[in-house]
Amino acid sequence: MSLWNDTQDDAAEKRQVLSVRQVNDAISDAIGMAFPSTIWVRGEVQRFPPDAAHRKHLYFELQETGGSGAAEYQIAMALMGWDRQRYGLGRYVDGTDPDFQITNKLEVCLECKVDFYAKFGKISLKIVGVDKTFALGKLEARRRETLAFLTERGLLNKNSALPMPELPLRIGLITSPESAAHHDFMTGIVASGWAFEVSLCGAKMQGEMLQAEVIAALENHQANLVDVIIITRGGGSRADLSWFDQRDLAVAIAESPVPVITAIGHEIDTSIADLVAHQSCKTPTAAAELLVEIIDLAARRLDDAAEDLLAVITSRLDEARRRLQVADQLPGLADRVLLSARLGVQELAGHLLHRVGGNLAGRRESLSHLAARLHTGAHRVIMQNDGLLQGVGPRLSRAALHRLISVERELHQQKTRLVREAPKPTVAAQLKLAQLAEKTRLLDPARLLARGYSLTVDSDGKTITDAARLSPGDSILTQFAAGQVRSIVQPGSGPRKPKSTKGKKRGSKQEETGQKSLFR
Repeated sequence: MSLWNDTQDDAAEKRQVLSVRQVNDAISDAIGMAFPSTIWVRGEVQRFPPDAAHRKHLYFELQETGGSGAAEYQIAMALMGWDRQRYGLGRYVDGTDPDFQITNKLEVCLECKVDFYAKFGKISLKIVGVDKTFALGKLEARRRETLAFLTERGLLNKNSALPMPELPLRIGLITSPESAAHHDFMTGIVASGWAFEVSLCGAKMQGEMLQAEVIAALENHQANLVDVIIITRGGGSRADLSWFDQRDLAVAIAESPVPVITAIGHEIDTSIADLVAHQSCKTPTAAAELLVEIIDLAARRLDDAAEDLLAVITSRLDEARRRLQVADQLPGLADRVLLSARLGVQELAGHLLHRVGGNLAGRRESLSHLAARLHTGAHRVIMQNDGLLQGVGPRLSRAALHRLISVERELHQQKTRLVREAPKPTVAAQLKLAQLAEKTRLLDPARLLARGYSLTVDSDGKTITDAARLSPGDSILTQFAAGQVRSIVQPGSGPRKPKSTKGKKRGSKQEETGQKSLFR
């Protein structure tokens, strides 16, 4: 054997060769010596299974991020079924703890045992305890930072400053489809009987996808021009509801051009989403009741306005009737004025004729006396004065003729003035009568009936404005634009309290007529 071979044999006899099991056992012993007791480890939860509440053993990762935001270190985590029962850790997984639940992207502090599984050479940390105050403290710190950011930019009250529509009938709903919150909200809306239009955009209501999906749903509803947006989910732990404390989500709600109403969690829970919303309700049912109450109030205002309008119209019709009664007397008054004018003209004409006749008779008598005296005088005088008498006669005739022409001209002027002035009172009266007729036409109740209103009277023909006047068995008649309906008041159909009317017109018998006062 050569020297080289002898050297190799000696080295082979001196080296130590270990099996895989021996190495793993040695590592396990070393780890046990390095970590003889439990340790506390903090980090961000990743790859936490969504069905963790239904699994016996849970496996996920705990990571530490660097300045760039990317994970730089990570380690495998395990929550074994027996440790879960032994240390009472199940409440942090299934959501029964009121404050804390382990979820993805949540920074936690866990008490662990360092475990090395020698068979597979795998190191992991087995959870035996949870410091929930650490995680809640982190959440609160992040919440305060977000609130400071929103306050600095004036976003906390921006959405609440928007006016709520008087009739928010088009609703954009954001929730988990087919969830209890979805069912409770829709039950309240449907039971109201009002013509709501609800469009649903489904979104995660917990976890890392919540923010992106809710923001996308907000933008979708805004593009569809809804009247109001509802964001709702049921109760949960503080950690569950902390997803509604995220900054980008709060900014999206605050800057929404549409009023946003939130109904998130329980009565004791208030998320940042609640603070920036237009209004916040404690439950999905309360959110539905809020919208129904807004419509109920609008309906009551419309009913009151209709009653006030009917009273005004009735009053004005009565006044118009009184004026028409006066107008009815105008033709007779005009006839009397014309008759009086005619009589006056005739009387004036009689006076004129009498005066003219008297003057003519006096002149004729004077001429007769003069002719007699002249006839008894000397022929020469008669001959001398014959020309004079012949000239006087025509002059006297012309004077009387001129007088008659003057009287006739004056009589014609009086007649013309009478014809011109007599109709003036009747023209003004006819114009006023036409105006009253037009007002009467505009105030005709039939115009209101044609617009969808109805008029209900009792058996005596009196208008019914208060349901308290009715008793079971009373007969009422409802007048529509086309036709009438007679109804009998049934027991139990009396007036209800305003909050429980559910949109039915007060004092009406909707079960008999099958109609609503508005918003079909």
